[in-house]
Amino acid sequence: MNNHQNAIFHQITNFLKTPLALLGVDLKNFQFNKICHFANHPYLCKGLIKKIQPTLRTFIAEVADV
Repeated sequence: MNNHQNAIFHQITNFLKTPLALLGVDLKNFQFNKICHFANHPYLCKGLIKKIQPTLRTFIAEVADV
């Protein structure tokens, strides 16, 4: 995996840390980059983020209201 791919996974991990932490998911032991190689297919990563982002916004808004 090159530096660009590592940077992408670092951004994805940081993006997902807060909502997943609220759900009790530990990303330290979850090796996303070894399971899903989205960095090799940028269009998949872009599509994934577009699909997940509205759901995360809704989730965060609901948690903030609680």
